[in-house]
Amino acid sequence: MSEILGSAGKTSPINPIRKKELDDNWKTVAAKAVTDDTFKKSLAKDPFKVLEAQGLKVDPEIKVNYDETNEEYNMVVAANASEEVQAEAKWWNWRLKIIKEFDQSLDRKVGNVVGFHEGDMPRSII
Repeated sequence: MSEILGSAGKTSPINPIRKKELDDNWKTVAAKAVTDDTFKKSLAKDPFKVLEAQGLKVDPEIKVNYDETNEEYNMVVAANASEEVQAEAKWWNWRLKIIKEFDQSLDRKVGNVVGFHEGDMPRSII
């Protein structure tokens, strides 16, 4: 299959109609995950159920593995899979990594600058 130029300026062996469907549905999912905390939690908890409800289904030639050690999904294709199926598996792996990042909480606290303590006012130099 001939490669199609994508929005990032790179070519993709994924069928252009399929690629547009995947990308358009993903944009909807990502926007909702950023603006709706409940949706984001559901997405992180059961990504394939939520993604399927949003119109994103994995190609039947791609198998989904769950790595319990790293707590992440990986897409696996047969060694003789077409270039298009391999490219779509990469597409899914990248999105699943983003979903995992959505689930990370930002509990880090800002530390103090050395020599500056809370409540101190900066002094001007004379």
